[in-house]
Amino acid sequence: MKPTTRFRIVLMTLGLVLGCYDLASVASELSAIPRPAFPSDPAKITAPAGEVPAWLEAVPLFRSDLEGNHALIAALQAIQRGNAASGAAADSTRARLRVRQALSAAPCDADLWLALALLESQHDPSGPALLEALKMTYFTAPNDARLMPVRLDTATLFDALIDPDLAELARGDVRLMLTRQADLKAAVVQAYRRASKQGKGFLDQAIKAIDPSFVATLRG
Repeated sequence: MKPTTRFRIVLMTLGLVLGCYDLASVASELSAIPRPAFPSDPAKITAPAGEVPAWLEAVPLFRSDLEGNHALIAALQAIQRGNAASGAAADSTRARLRVRQALSAAPCDADLWLALALLESQHDPSGPALLEALKMTYFTAPNDARLMPVRLDTATLFDALIDPDLAELARGDVRLMLTRQADLKAAVVQAYRRASKQGKGFLDQAIKAIDPSFVATLRG
């Protein structure tokens, strides 16, 4: 076979592969479910009703943002089922694995880290994986007001504050929620009411140091 013929075959093969990839990318875009807003009420985690197409899970080459969106949807659905005590452990395991895979391509996605923390809290609320995921939500989005209610609730509900670094990060959330995000003060009260004994003690001390006048509201 002549070199020019081999070169043409290689080019044709490459063109065919790229064409198939483009078609699959378009199909994945059309099949994608929009990224949901992260729930703001930690007591009522809800997820989109639509199921992510199963075939997309088997194709790791498509856009990482779409995979992140789908992983978040799958995680929220697993969290919702777990909160309702109607989800199987296998669902949670699959969701954790999928979120971790998405994070390997998008490690700065704070929504995914928080979703992973919630999944880990259902799996092992005293385990190191919960602490790791919660810390990453702070490192990747320290001032994201959208995530503050859920991550403060999670930190104070599951005794994650035994970690001094995480306690300091959570204290920063409390400070911002009380001094710069007036609309989130109710979320601080809700976190206090749901908190563990240790979580309540932490919130008491933090709020006394930041805004002593709010203590009465906290316990009202």
